[in-house]
Formats: sequence, structure tokens, C-alpha cells
Amino acid sequence: MKFHSHNSSKSTPQMGARAVLSRKLFNVAMCVLVFSAAGCNTERPRIDVSNVALPEGFEVLNWMEVVHAVPLGNNQAKNWSHFHDADPAFWALWSEAILQAGPAEDTATAAILQGFLRDMKPMLDAIDSTSGSPDVLAREEARLVDAFKRFHVLDPHHPLPRVVWMPSGFNVAVYPTDEVLAVGLDWFLGAPNSLHDELPPSLFPAYRLARMRPELLATTAFRGWVLVRHQSLLGPSPRTAEQLLFWGQCMDVVAQCFPDDAPWTLMDWTEEEWAWAVANERAVWAELQPQDVMFASAPRDVMRWFQEGPFTRAGALPQSCPDRLGVFIGWRMLDAYREAHPDLSHAALMQLSDPLAVMRHYRP
Repeated sequence: MKFHSHNSSKSTPQMGARAVLSRKLFNVAMCVLVFSAAGCNTERPRIDVSNVALPEGFEVLNWMEVVHAVPLGNNQAKNWSHFHDADPAFWALWSEAILQAGPAEDTATAAILQGFLRDMKPMLDAIDSTSGSPDVLAREEARLVDAFKRFHVLDPHHPLPRVVWMPSGFNVAVYPTDEVLAVGLDWFLGAPNSLHDELPPSLFPAYRLARMRPELLATTAFRGWVLVRHQSLLGPSPRTAEQLLFWGQCMDVVAQCFPDDAPWTLMDWTEEEWAWAVANERAVWAELQPQDVMFASAPRDVMRWFQEGPFTRAGALPQSCPDRLGVFIGWRMLDAYREAHPDLSHAALMQLSDPLAVMRHYRP
């Protein structure tokens, strides 16, 4: 099978920031993971949110403001009260799960956090001048709020999270729970950044660092939330076929919620990487079609098609290809199915469970 080059440079591959996913997703980094024409090929009406109100309880909390306002001095009880009283639920999540500094109810944890803030001052300063600057946060918050409004139109009964901008100490980019979508602003400082030189290359390879950009903040956060909130669609040991369907469903949702973003932005790709995938779509599909590939169930065999990396390490794909080509193919499959069923509702799309039924409409 012949693959075509589009001069896609691999010297600075881009990152998909990490999301916290369950083992059903085999801990794929997104993540962790939108365009002018809604969908890969098919135009569809934009979701009008001009008169949409989000449910009571939805809010956006800037935890950086709490961090910057911490009292001076070493009064543990006073510092603990500052964090706890600002938001008890998020304080517990941030201190225990995200930073793993210690029990939220222990005043000594506040002292540990004081040391963290001293050590992380260069990171906090970098956030303030990049991803956490007022203009960037205003822009990305507006985009994210509109995305949740569109999602609320698609699924008005699905509970929405509170959004929290936070420093994570480079622990997580996106941390979704049932109640909170926490976003690590340190993962979106922009590249190149001098702080990136201090990060371990094993955890922050070049392709990941290149994607840690402020303009990907809203889409990465929302995509991570969509993936985690819908992971129940996957069975306990999903095969490649089920993963294709799952990623296609989720990418379709995110695309509808960010109708003004280019498709390569949604994929955390460059425009050249998108062009490579489109030009080689039939050849990539040929690599996926064999029974031992399509119905593989071993996590390592399955996730090579969906995990972040410098390129997709599968079959005869060349190193000039972009990563996560399984996500791309799954998305194209869903788009073809939607084109064949123009009256398909969002609820019906999310209830699709037979990947073979979707594949029958896919003709790359």
C-alpha cells in the first residue's frame, strides 16, 4: 500500500495533553485529546446558543487567584483556612488527588503547599504571563462555556461540571470528575518555553511539549471531559473496532461543540498532518481492515492506533504519518454514518454499539 508524503515535518510534532482516563481507555494520553465545517465532510446546522442558559451550579473558578492570595507567613491554620474556605471540595481534590500533598483536613498539608508554591514560583509566573493571563483565560473560557452550552442543547439531561483553572505542578493537563473539570494551566504555557527544559524528556517528549499551547486549552479540556464522561460506552475489553466507534462518537460531539475550529486543531495536529491523513486515508484503512487488527483485544495492539506519540506505530505506516490515526479513522467512519442517516439524533448516535454497522457506510 502506497503512502504519500505531504512534507509533514516530524522534527516538532505536536502534543495531545493528558487526561485522566480509566483502564477502559488503557490510560491513553490525550490527551488526555473542531472546525469550520461541522464534521469531517458533512455540513450540518450550527447549534444556536444565543439564548441558552447553563444549568444552575455551573461556574468557572480561577484557582490561581486563590493561590496568589495565600497569606504570608507560616501560620498553618491560617493558610489551611484560606485554601479550605475558598472551595472545600476543590481544595480536597487539588491537595489530595492532583498534587498529592497530603490529607485535605490536615493543616500540615497547607505547610507542604507553601513549599510547593515557593518551589513552583517560576511555573506560576509563567502561567500568569501565558495560559493564565487575563486575555487568554477570557478567550478560552468563552470558548469553553459556549462548548458546554452546545453540549447542553445536545444532551440537556447530562450533568455539567464546574470548571477550575489551576496549577498542577505538571502532574495533569485535564482532571475530570463527576463534579469538576480541573485544567492544569501549566500544560499550556506555549512552546518553546524555558521551563520545558527542566521537565523529564521521558514524560515530556518533544511531540508533547510542542502541543502545550494556550490556544489548545479549551478544546483539550472539553475533549478530555467528553472522553471520560462517556467511557461507559466501552466494554471491559474493547477491541480496535469498539475503540474506533467510541472515538468517532466522542470526536463527533466535540466537533459540534467547537464548530469554528479546524479539524486538525481538534486532533492536535498541524494542517500538514491533517492533509497527510486525508491523502492516505484509504491506505490507512487498509492497514486497519485485517481481522487480526480490527478485532485485536490486547491493549498494546489496540492502543497503538489511538495513543499519543511522534507517529502511529502500527502496521506498515511510515514514520512520516501523524499519531492517533485510529481516532481519525473512527471520526471519518462516524461522519460517513451520519451522512447516510441525516436525521440521526444525538441520543441515537451515542447509543450506537455495533461498529460493523457503522463501518458498512464507510468508503474511504
